[in-house]
Amino acid sequence: MDFEKFLSNRKAMWVLLILYSSFIFFINIHSDGLYSAQEGRAAIIARNMIQSGNYGKIEIKGEPENEKPIFCYWLYAISGKVFGVNEFSVRLPSVLAALVSIVCAAWLGMRIYNPLSGYISGYVLATMFGFVNLGRIARIDIVLCAFYAFAMVLLYEGYFRKRQANALLYLFYIVISISIAVKGPVTVFLAGLTVLILIIMEWDFRKSFQMLWQLKPISGIIIGLVICVPWLIFECCRSNENFFAEFFWVQNLDRFLGIQTTFCEGRRKSFFYYFPKLFGMALPWSLLVFPLLWQYRRSWRNLRHETWFLLIWVLAIFGFFSLSFIKRGDYILPLFPALAVLIGRYIAIELRKSHQISRHWIKVWIGISILTVAAWIAIIFGWLTQLAAMIIDGRVPHLAARDGMVFRDYLEIFSDSPWLTLFFAVITLGVLFMLGHLLHKGSSHGAFVFFMAFLMMLFGFYYLCLDPISNRTRSTKDFCLRIQPLLPSEAIIGYIGSWVDEAVFFVNRDYERCRLQDIYDSETRQFKFKFIIADSDYYHKKMLKLDGIDKLEKLDSTDDAHHYPLTLLRRKE
Repeated sequence: MDFEKFLSNRKAMWVLLILYSSFIFFINIHSDGLYSAQEGRAAIIARNMIQSGNYGKIEIKGEPENEKPIFCYWLYAISGKVFGVNEFSVRLPSVLAALVSIVCAAWLGMRIYNPLSGYISGYVLATMFGFVNLGRIARIDIVLCAFYAFAMVLLYEGYFRKRQANALLYLFYIVISISIAVKGPVTVFLAGLTVLILIIMEWDFRKSFQMLWQLKPISGIIIGLVICVPWLIFECCRSNENFFAEFFWVQNLDRFLGIQTTFCEGRRKSFFYYFPKLFGMALPWSLLVFPLLWQYRRSWRNLRHETWFLLIWVLAIFGFFSLSFIKRGDYILPLFPALAVLIGRYIAIELRKSHQISRHWIKVWIGISILTVAAWIAIIFGWLTQLAAMIIDGRVPHLAARDGMVFRDYLEIFSDSPWLTLFFAVITLGVLFMLGHLLHKGSSHGAFVFFMAFLMMLFGFYYLCLDPISNRTRSTKDFCLRIQPLLPSEAIIGYIGSWVDEAVFFVNRDYERCRLQDIYDSETRQFKFKFIIADSDYYHKKMLKLDGIDKLEKLDSTDDAHHYPLTLLRRKE
């Protein structure tokens, strides 16, 4: 294949990138239930907006009204109005946001470097494991990522490309101001921090001041006020709570500072939390970060200012959230487009060199094969189950209990089908062998195309076959649909224990979020609700000890190994 000739067809390359990305992000997003708190919350609010016709109110019992701005919920409601409120409609805004981010990464790579770097950057972002995972579920942070990526493209085109302001700079201020309505002022701070560092790096006060003035900060402030003040007035008017106190202090400042926060049980996560987190989320391409940094070890003083633009974009976000009291993987999503461009540029350089790797690659492949066989044996004999239990118990840093549960689920899948697992392991080793063979022959372009085809098949297999099996213990949809016929349409359900938004959505009955005293009268030993859906752990540890527990009958429950175990109880007549 004449790679250069193929690249010259810009329209075909863009269509191919979008089709490739769409396959990965759209495949099977319509099924298997909602298994994230944000997804359940999005679905409930969207349904309430559509049913009431009031699109100016976030209505969800038992949760803070001002946890997030209303903008993204409008997107969920619009999607729900068109497609019905379901898995597809609540995830569609995230998928479209992921595609926008991919296009922005590809565009930046093309404008800063060349078409090859740009297209590869898009493919890199479209296949980063963590980005794909979060881009396929209803997450506000992926929408924020799209806004931030688009804003930074406009900032680059509006000023940093030629170090001269043009009309696109005003559009940057408009987009970054609108992004405040997505999740708050964090994007403005991150963009400002990036620009400030770039200005300081001029190491010349006169140039720095001139650069600051050319960025038209006064115009930016005016644009921001024109957009944000009406939005703030609207948010304050629609809310029954103190919007400023709840949203700006509790949900933003206190999450960063950790002064009074109750999130994460009031414990600050390690400063180094994001180092392994980012590495895992950016796989498989994070493996190239080390040679990329090695390449920069001598040339960092002579890097183009455009490359510094990308590096500071990544480092500003990474450093800011590393200092935050509350840390979550989706917080750092806005750095992924810039990271993808840096990695894409490195790959493009290596592709043009067409290096032949040493024959010693076979030794590396043999080592990987030995480790694969050892892992297969460990899975078959259950030796890794203890590691999963340690993660669930919180004894492994940087990993949450849910990560351990997912790990345990896949261990069970693999151990139940040992020979099928071995078959897929052999296929993977065969792919790695083929990659090594192509690179040894100097066919780097062929190796890249082969690897991208393998990744597409890998994502397809995972989301069509493995993910649905795992979702049986992550989603409460099957349980909720199973108990719906047992619940009269006029029933009011009392929910107690861990809060599961998804259950509220799929049960689709009026409800109250309760504490123990709200559902049980200790003096009369009577239960106040005819139907109760309890967190199964709470039911076994606390409710079974109540004197009047014999007045309840258990109608149904999820599997004991479910990530969100629930039990349906009914008061005996």
